[in-house]
Amino acid sequence: MSSSYLPATTDSIAQALEAKTPSEAISIFYRVLENPASAPDALRIKEQAITNLSDLLRQENRAEDLRSLLTQLRPFFALIPKAKTAKIVRGIIDDVAKIPGTSDLQISLCKEVVQWTRAEKRTFLRQRVEAKLAALLMENKEYSEALNLLSGLIKEVRRLDDKLLLVDIDLLESKLHFSLRNLPKAKASLTAARTAANAIYVPPAQQGNIDLQSGILHAEEKDYKTAYSYFFEAFEAFNALEDPRAVFSLKYMLLCKIMVSQADDVASIISSKAGLQYVGPELDAMKAVADAHAKRSLKLFEIALRDFKAQLEEDPIVHRHLSSLYDTLLEQNLCRLIEPFSRVEIAHIAELIELPVDHVEKKLSQMILDKKFAGTLDQGAGCLVIFDDPKTDAIFPATLETISNIGKVVDSLYMSEVFEGYERQYCELSANLSRKCNSASAITDSEQKKQKFSEINSGIDEAEVLIRKMDLEARSLQPGVKASLLAKLREYKADLNKLKKEFKRISSPNAHDELLESGIADIHSVSAEQRDRLSMSVERLNQSSERIKESRRTVLETEELGISILEDLHQQRQTLLHAHNKLYDVDSAIDKSKKVLTTMSRRITKNKWIVISIIVALVLAIILILYYKISHG
Repeated sequence: MSSSYLPATTDSIAQALEAKTPSEAISIFYRVLENPASAPDALRIKEQAITNLSDLLRQENRAEDLRSLLTQLRPFFALIPKAKTAKIVRGIIDDVAKIPGTSDLQISLCKEVVQWTRAEKRTFLRQRVEAKLAALLMENKEYSEALNLLSGLIKEVRRLDDKLLLVDIDLLESKLHFSLRNLPKAKASLTAARTAANAIYVPPAQQGNIDLQSGILHAEEKDYKTAYSYFFEAFEAFNALEDPRAVFSLKYMLLCKIMVSQADDVASIISSKAGLQYVGPELDAMKAVADAHAKRSLKLFEIALRDFKAQLEEDPIVHRHLSSLYDTLLEQNLCRLIEPFSRVEIAHIAELIELPVDHVEKKLSQMILDKKFAGTLDQGAGCLVIFDDPKTDAIFPATLETISNIGKVVDSLYMSEVFEGYERQYCELSANLSRKCNSASAITDSEQKKQKFSEINSGIDEAEVLIRKMDLEARSLQPGVKASLLAKLREYKADLNKLKKEFKRISSPNAHDELLESGIADIHSVSAEQRDRLSMSVERLNQSSERIKESRRTVLETEELGISILEDLHQQRQTLLHAHNKLYDVDSAIDKSKKVLTTMSRRITKNKWIVISIIVALVLAIILILYYKISHG
């Protein structure tokens, strides 16, 4: 790079464009950017030079130079509007992303730009670069760091009500939760993205992304028909934009057809006008899987997985569904092969199914453990022994039920005895309290009366404890026994209330004197008790506040889940309405076909009678001719 700068004019740009080599053009653009001129025309020329320079550096795969260019341009950014700065910065970051093998460089570059935007207080640019950084972290499988970054960013963007960016962030959060296998949160984030997208105009590419993610989530829940419709919508959007993601949408459409056992439709979709545009390894892989599924051949299935490993095994979405499909096919074929046998060699089964012996043996043992069939593996002889389906013996469950009923009866008897023991204790205690109340009213000595009142008070407390124990025992018994015991318990509670009233009546004349004697001495202790009660009340209030916050958080999560369910129900309703309309059209077509067939039947009948009439006329004519010849012969 030369130390002397060039004037920021269109001639300098033209000179760079006419350069013979890219290195020479890059050197000229750098010299134009070194020009200190800050006039509006010079700034406009420099912006054009930056765009051309970043394109050249990208074509030359010079990612580090792009990174240093972004650092070098920071003084220039202070001279131009923030919107243009954001456009240039995001353009350079996108150019770095187009260079292969630069994921770590992109992450470090985005982190540097975030720090610079925080220092310069460029909120609009920082939010978009942070969203880009979260997407890069997700691609790099740093899920926890990406979620932490998005959690703060979502709150900030919702507060600013930037719905377009909010759609991107919610969709990215849904992908992150899906990568972490958290489907409820993935669906909730996708619903939030759809809600925000419904309020604004969303570009077709972004709408295609939303439909693609919806299809992936529905396919994960085994709802392949709904997933197919979403993949179809995404394919149409990407196909109209000539986006390379269209082939993946088409690939997932074919996957849904295979998973619902409609593999015959795969060839027709690929040979359609839209499918022929994307013929290649991706569609060839799905066609091979469809052929293997249609023929129920595990050998063809494994050949397809081996020949198209990049398209099937390395695609996590396809691999997950094909693994379950492979297991289902393998189990069905094994059950079909071993059905005629009671004892068969494992090597013979492996030969019939054309799979390795150890693989078949492992799968058979798994099926036995999963109770797919009754049998055992004789590994010494290398055989599989299949048992007859065991007949369920009715004696065993009947015996268990009888033992359970006996246990309930024993528990009821034991509980009744416990209740009766508490009842006897209460009756004795109640009679004793009645005698003490009668004797206390006749005592004149204050000390003796005070001692007697203390005994009565403790006796009443003991009676309350017995009442509570009887209540617990009665409520744990069978309904028939419980009703009679609860009736008894109500009588005992009424009796205890009478004792309390009697004790209150006989103790009330002395209450005032006792308070006067011990009032001053007890003030401090009462205050301490009040302070303790207040502190306990405050602690309980704090705990209640925490529980309320936790309940509110649970309610919000429930609300998000409810919104997701409502969205799913709405989509299913639309699907049902669409199917209803289709059925109505089919019904109309059937009516028209019926009318056409009726008309054809009538015409056939009419033609039949005409032919019969002609034959009868010909026969009569022949008879007349023969008669005429015979009579005149």
